[in-house]
Amino acid sequence: MKPTTLVKQFGSPLYVYDLARAAEAAEALREWLPPEAALFYSLKANPHPDVVRALREAGCRAEVSSVGELDAALLAGHAGPDCLYTGPGKTEDERTRAVRAGCAFSAESLDDLRRIGASARAAGTTVRCLLRVNGVTGAGPVGLRMTGAASQFGFDLDTVDDWAARVTEVDGVELTGLHFFSMSNAADEEGLVQELTGSVRTAALLRAEHGLPVRFLDLGGGFGHPYAVPGDRPAYPALRAALEEALDTHLPDWRDDALEIAFESGRYLSGSCGRLLTGVTDVKRSKGRTFVVLDAGVNTLGGLAGLRRLPPVRAEVLPADDTAPDPADATKLTLVGPLCTPSDTLAIETTMPLPAPGALLSVPNTGAYGLTASLVGFLSRPAPVEVAVLGDSVVSATRAELRRIPAPAAGPRPGSPADRARRILPVVAGSARAVDAEARFPAESLEALRGSGLMGLLVPEEYGGLGGGLAELSEVAQILASGCLSTAMIWAMHCQQTDAVVRFGTPRLRSGLLPRIAAGEVYLGSITSEKQTGGHLLTSASPLRESTDGLVVERHAPICTGGAVADGFLLTMRDADDADARRVTLVYADRDQLDVAVSGDWNPLGMRGTHSVALRLSGVVPPHQILGERGEFARIAVDGFIPLGHIGWASCWLGASRQALAELVAVFRSPRRPSSVDLTSELVVERLARIRMDNETVSAYLRQCLEEITDCRADGRDVAATSVQIHLNTLKVLASELCHRSADRCVELAGLALGYLADSPVPLERHLRDLRSASLNYSNDRLLTATGTLTLADRSVRLVGDPSPA
Repeated sequence: MKPTTLVKQFGSPLYVYDLARAAEAAEALREWLPPEAALFYSLKANPHPDVVRALREAGCRAEVSSVGELDAALLAGHAGPDCLYTGPGKTEDERTRAVRAGCAFSAESLDDLRRIGASARAAGTTVRCLLRVNGVTGAGPVGLRMTGAASQFGFDLDTVDDWAARVTEVDGVELTGLHFFSMSNAADEEGLVQELTGSVRTAALLRAEHGLPVRFLDLGGGFGHPYAVPGDRPAYPALRAALEEALDTHLPDWRDDALEIAFESGRYLSGSCGRLLTGVTDVKRSKGRTFVVLDAGVNTLGGLAGLRRLPPVRAEVLPADDTAPDPADATKLTLVGPLCTPSDTLAIETTMPLPAPGALLSVPNTGAYGLTASLVGFLSRPAPVEVAVLGDSVVSATRAELRRIPAPAAGPRPGSPADRARRILPVVAGSARAVDAEARFPAESLEALRGSGLMGLLVPEEYGGLGGGLAELSEVAQILASGCLSTAMIWAMHCQQTDAVVRFGTPRLRSGLLPRIAAGEVYLGSITSEKQTGGHLLTSASPLRESTDGLVVERHAPICTGGAVADGFLLTMRDADDADARRVTLVYADRDQLDVAVSGDWNPLGMRGTHSVALRLSGVVPPHQILGERGEFARIAVDGFIPLGHIGWASCWLGASRQALAELVAVFRSPRRPSSVDLTSELVVERLARIRMDNETVSAYLRQCLEEITDCRADGRDVAATSVQIHLNTLKVLASELCHRSADRCVELAGLALGYLADSPVPLERHLRDLRSASLNYSNDRLLTATGTLTLADRSVRLVGDPSPA
C-alpha cells in the first residue's frame, strides 16, 4: 500500500510491517542453514503479534526472555512447548508462568538451573532445559559480543570441571542439550562461520569429555542486517557447507535425527519487514548547519543507541514514494526528533535532498529493534501507530500504550472476574485460529486461566477462591467465548464441576480439593457419558465396587471435554453391581489415583479445541470422595449440573454469537467492507436487525434465568420445580438455535470471501462451525420432549420472569 495512503488513515509517525517480507526472510535464512534445522525467532527484535504470527506460520519457533514476550508468542498462536525461555534474571513469577505454559528453558548458571528445577517441582512437572555456555569465541568482527569474556550469560567453559557433574543432579529438569549465543549482528560471513563452527566443536568436547547430554544443540545466531539504512539482507553462501562439515566431523549423529540443531535470529527475520514513516515538521538553519525536525525521534526509533546499547543510528532517509533522489540536490543535513533534549538526534550530517516542511520520509529496515527498543516513555508522547500489511490489505492497526494501573502490594493481581478475563483474552483469542486448525486442546489458554484465578471463580473465599456467583460465571464465559468458544466451554464445564464440589462435597474433600482449584492447580473434567446409556445424564451402567483399599472405579467415557489433560474428574457410577441404573453416585477422582488411557481421536466440524476424546479410567478412591448421598446423583444434577450447564453453555454461545456480530459490524464500518454490501440497502439493514434481535432475545432470557436460579438458591427454593426446569430447558434450546442462526446470517451477509473462507481475517466461519454443535450438545430433541411433558404438569403456565409462587 502507498505510504501516503496509510499516513492519511493513521497519521505519522507510523510503523509499517510487511508480513510477507518477514516470511521471505525466514525462507531466505533457511537456504544458508543445514536442512531440517529448527529456527527460533527472538522476540526481543520485535514482539508485534502479527510479525510473530507471520514467522510462526513460516515455521519459526519462539525465543522469549520475559513474560511479556511469552504472552506475545502465545497471542500469536505459539504453543508453550514451542517457546524457549532465556535470560539471566528469571524471576519466580516468570519461571512459574513459563513452566505452566510448558516452555523449555535455557539456564545461565547452576543457581539459575536449580531455581528452574524448583519451579518445575512446585508445579508437579519436569521441564526441558538447555545449558547456555560461555565458551571460546572466534576472532571474527561482530556487532555485539555476548560471551567469551566475563559475562552474566552462560556457564563459563573454563570452570566446566566445577559444574558439569552437578548440573545432572538437579531435580525437576531434563537436560536436553546446550545453548550458544556468542555474538549479535556479525559483520561478515567469515566471522559468523568461525563463531558457529567453534560452538559445534565446544559442544562435542563437552559431550565427549564431561558426558553432558546433547540431544538438542542451539547454536544461536549472529545473522546481520542493515539497521535504519537502505540495504538488503546479507547472503551466507558458504555457511551451510561449513556447518555441515563441522557437524559431520564433531557431531555426526546429527544426520540420524538423534541430535536436533537449532538457530536463532531476530534482526535477520524481522528487520526488512518494517519501515518508519515520519513527517517533516520544520527545517531550520543554525550556525552554518541545517536541521530537519521530524515527528519521530529517539522515542520512536533507536532510543537505545543513546544508552550505547545499539550502534548509534545513522539513518539514511528516503522519500516515502521510494523514488531515488537526484544526487545533484543532495546536501548535508542533521535529522532530529521532536523531543525537548539535544540527544534526540537520528542522523548527523547525513547527505540527502533538502525536504520541505510537510514532506513525508521513510526510514527503511526498521522492523527489528525499532519501537520497542526506543525510549517510548520519554516525555510521555503517544507511541506511533503500528500497521501490519499483507499485500494490499491492512491486517491490523494498533498503538501500544504506556499507562499507570493500580499495583497490589503482594498476592494475586486485583480486579473483578470480568477484568481478569479481559486481561487473558489476548492469549485466548490469539491461539484460537491455531487451536481450531490443529484440533488441539488450548493449552496456552488453560495456563492463562490457571494464573488468572478464574479456575476458582466459584470457590468460596475461605478456600482461597474468588467467591463468585452465576452472574460472574455468565459474564466471564461470554468474554472468553468472544476469543475462543472452545476455551470458554472448557472453562464453563470446569466451573459446573467445581460448583458440585462446593455444594455437595464432604468437608474433607472440600478442604483438600477447593484450595487446589482456587490456586489453578486442578482443572476438572466431567465423566457422565456412557455408550450403554446413550448419553442419558441420570443413568449409569458402570458399577461402583468396594474393596479393602477403597472404592473401585472402572469407567469408559466416549466423550470427555479436555479429559486428556484434566487434573481430576467427577464421574457418575451406578451405585453397586445390583443397583438400578438410576441409582447413580457421583465420585471425585484425582488423576494421580487413576490409570487414564486416551482412545480414539478428535476431528470434528467445530468446537475442535475442546478435544473431547474418549477415555478409559480405572483406579481406587477413598469413600470421602463421594459427593452427596450415594445413589442420589439426580439431586445434584437437577440442583447443580443442569442449571450450571445450561447457563454456562448459553453464555458461551451468546459470547461467540455477539462477537460474530461485532466483527461483522466492524468490517462493514471499515475499508474492508465487501463491495457487494450496500449499507443503504433495506435488505442489509433488516438482516442486521434480525441478527441483533436474536442476540438480544438470548441475552434477555439468559438474564431472567440467572436471576431465577440465583434467587432459588438464596431463598432455599426448589430448583426442581416444574416451571424452573422448563425455563432452563427453554434457555438451552433458545440459545443454541438463535446463536447459530445469528452466526449463519453473519456469514450470509459477509459473503463468500469474508464470511466463508477459513483464512478470512474475521473468523465468522469458525463461529458458525462451533455454534452448529450447540443444538447437539445434550440434544435439543431430548429437551423438547422433556419440556413438552413438563408443560402438561404445569397448569399455572408460569413463564420466566413471572413472580415466584408464595
